[in-house]
Amino acid sequence: MKTEYACVQEHGVCSSPASHLSPRTSVFRWSRLLIIAVLSSAAILGCSRFRKIGGISRSDVVFPRLDSAREQFYYARQIDDQTLVGRNPEKRDVRLQQVIAAYQMVLDHFPDDQIYTPLAMASIGNCHFRMKDYRKTISVFKSVEKRHPNYPFVYAEAEWKIGRSYEFLGDGREAKRHYKLCIDTFGYSKNEQIKAFVALCKQRYIEPSVPGRPPKR
Repeated sequence: MKTEYACVQEHGVCSSPASHLSPRTSVFRWSRLLIIAVLSSAAILGCSRFRKIGGISRSDVVFPRLDSAREQFYYARQIDDQTLVGRNPEKRDVRLQQVIAAYQMVLDHFPDDQIYTPLAMASIGNCHFRMKDYRKTISVFKSVEKRHPNYPFVYAEAEWKIGRSYEFLGDGREAKRHYKLCIDTFGYSKNEQIKAFVALCKQRYIEPSVPGRPPKR
């Protein structure tokens, strides 16, 4: 005698004769429910996306939302460190957009953090610099300076990267203005990382003299 509910072992689902659904239909419905559940979980965790770049199709990257700005930043930094950037501009930009999306999670979920949010903004600026988008680099770092003027390390890095970006854009005068601002502001800093940025600015601000050839006798 058949029971009211027959188990379809080969498909791993159970169906009721009263529902008039075939095993294949049941599997299809369960598959749809599974897909919906996965997408819902991704939305709960939080996600960052990046759009189409250079003809490459749009991709969605889902990152977990972590409990603190510190954890979120170092999660993004790990992705950054593990990202290999090749010479192909389109592939390079897509990979760096993924890194930007990871850092963007810090800005989206911890906008008021005074340590890791400015670091994440600076990291986004550095990604644009690596993409050779120098105008965007300048825009991001100027925004960092405006929002976090009392963060010396980030401010010094911003002046260095803004100066380099202007230099790549062919505006040497504006570049040197930012190099000098970094030198004047942080020239007496005891912080080793800040001193490194000051040294870089000095190298670009004071161009080494090239000795001429000795006169012929």
